[in-house]
Amino acid sequence: MSEVKVPTYDTFMNLLRQALRELGGSGTMEEIVSNTAEVAGLSDEQLDVPHKPEKEGSRTEFEYRLAWTRTYLRKYGLLENSSRGVWALTQKGRQVDRVDPIEVKCFVRDQFVEKDEDEDKIPDEQEPELTWRAGLPF
Repeated sequence: MSEVKVPTYDTFMNLLRQALRELGGSGTMEEIVSNTAEVAGLSDEQLDVPHKPEKEGSRTEFEYRLAWTRTYLRKYGLLENSSRGVWALTQKGRQVDRVDPIEVKCFVRDQFVEKDEDEDKIPDEQEPELTWRAGLPF
């Protein structure tokens, strides 16, 4: 028996946007999952692959990967989580016809790298704040 393959999260970037457009620009989690699966043409076998088979009640691999897709598109500025469980295309997301998944991944990953580098730097005009222990004579 061959293993059922589920496409990677970046494969779903344009498919998710298309699914949201078909939903009128926003949708609940259930609507997004269902519509994206339909747009992607996924089989029932692909939709039933568990993310963590050893954990009962775990979400499917498709749902897990679609969550990463939403995260990347949100950080790229194409999606917003307008309320709990509801996702919508932003103005930018409505204007863009297609995205380059490689560009989206690079942009988002660069944000993490820049954030990490900024946290390590102390601006020249600021000195590190001393704790109360630093002032003790011993």
